[in-house]
Amino acid sequence: MTLEASTASKPNPSTTYLVAIDGTPSDAFVLHMAGGLVTALAPSGMAELNVVHVLSLAPSVATMGMDPQITSLESLEAGRDVLNQACALAMTDFKGAVKGHLAAGEPWREVTQLALNLSADLLIVGSSGKTGLARFALGSVAEKVVRHANCPVLVARPKNMSGEAVPEIEAPCPDCALVQKDTERATLWCDRHAMHHARGRLHYEFPPTFGVGSIFLRP
Repeated sequence: MTLEASTASKPNPSTTYLVAIDGTPSDAFVLHMAGGLVTALAPSGMAELNVVHVLSLAPSVATMGMDPQITSLESLEAGRDVLNQACALAMTDFKGAVKGHLAAGEPWREVTQLALNLSADLLIVGSSGKTGLARFALGSVAEKVVRHANCPVLVARPKNMSGEAVPEIEAPCPDCALVQKDTERATLWCDRHAMHHARGRLHYEFPPTFGVGSIFLRP
């Protein structure tokens, strides 16, 4: 349930975006990505960026279906501070209308409901990147939002080039990474991976050029 909303000017946006935050250090990355993306997609400023922060209810409140407004004043003030700081941070990357929303309840449900109420064109959420038992224990707000949202959802998470988070995904070839850096990506593959050989995966580029558009398979 939405407790309150603070609004900025610039009415009648052509596109409405909603970004969800949770009051953790990852908010800065999510807001920075959202602000940059919205600016790139709507350079004329004809867009609205909404920021929502959801206060989780105590288990007794949630199970009894009680009014979320009984949330403690300390929690409410802390939520307002988080939201105000998030909106201020969003405005450093996006110069259009920024609106803040404070809600209380189950995070995935409140975020999804607000996206529907606002008729959002894109919903942006962060991801903890947890897997296995950690994800099971914490629950995955992003996963539930993706499953239930009525609009496209972008899950924002920092790059992880090590491949450590997902053991099945191997780290990128360091030689290829060096070639890409040295040639400013004019060449993508090292000598070994630019060779034609029958291995596990097919890579190709278009248009084909010598040394860049090689077709090859690799594990």
